Amino acid sequence: MKKLMLLALLLCAPIAVLQADTEAQPMTIKESTAFCEKNVPEYCISTTCNLYCDTLRTEASKANCKSECTADKRCKLKPLAGNDDPKNAALDADNREKLIACIAEKRDPAGTKSGRRMTQWEHIMTPSLAKIIPQDKQPMAK
Repeated sequence: MKKLMLLALLLCAPIAVLQADTEAQPMTIKESTAFCEKNVPEYCISTTCNLYCDTLRTEASKANCKSECTADKRCKLKPLAGNDDPKNAALDADNREKLIACIAEKRDPAGTKSGRRMTQWEHIMTPSLAKIIPQDKQPMAK
């Protein structure tokens, strides 16, 4: 009997692990917010902010802009209430959009309950930012 149970466990365990890997579990609001408030600025710092800075005209402006690609400056998450810096408005709006999409994605990975966009949050780009970043540099939507 023990051998039969052990055999069943050995045969079923890989299936359970495979299912766990392919099906993302929904997060709570608190978990998804914490995850996204950490990851969206990190993504901005490593990707979006540099793309944004490359659109500036002079090399000095580009270098200055890239030095400000931090979680406290250009990639700081700002509320919807119009606190955007006019020089950084496109990037602020894009970060907000990514934050909202990230939370929705983590709360409803399958997209069956919320009606969220099925585009990964990293691949979303607001029209104002997409207008200034060359198309060949933009993250590809999936």
